Amino acid sequence: MAQKNIYIITGGPGFGKTELIDELRWLGYLCSGEFARELIEHQQEIDGDLLPWKNPKLFQEEILRLRQNFFESVPDERIAFADRGIPDQLAFARYKGFAIPEVLKKNAENYRYAPLVFVTPPWPEIYVNDTIRKETFDEAVCIHQAVLETYSGLNYQIIELPLISVSDRISFILQIILNI
Repeated sequence: MAQKNIYIITGGPGFGKTELIDELRWLGYLCSGEFARELIEHQQEIDGDLLPWKNPKLFQEEILRLRQNFFESVPDERIAFADRGIPDQLAFARYKGFAIPEVLKKNAENYRYAPLVFVTPPWPEIYVNDTIRKETFDEAVCIHQAVLETYSGLNYQIIELPLISVSDRISFILQIILNI
């Protein structure tokens, strides 16, 4: 599959990705949802079984399907942003010590996002736990490392976002991709 102009915003959990996506969406950019969190919240509401701690394989398959659908929905020439991408699933599987499903490897190679990946680095001052994000800060940092290694291993260029306000981070991202 061809590469698209979908810029990934990734990093460890709780480091500010979703705030950036929400602001980019407000500015009129096409953005993915935070698929894993949304699915977990929905499954908890309906007392469902499609949860990573109940059925990790089905959960992973559904998140992959949602990410593929978003990718395919973005017109070829349009700039879009994604709250994580398919490679994040590889990183989480590695972090959890799971065998990497061949379907994830194949899709991470076939669904190519924009070559620049924006990473929210560890930021203890904004990190909080909640009913879905149960990792400690140290665990979130370990996940962050797995994410960096995965994207680098897939030949994406990592751009670490500075620890500044959301609006300044947005300006930083747009300056880079739009050459403003």
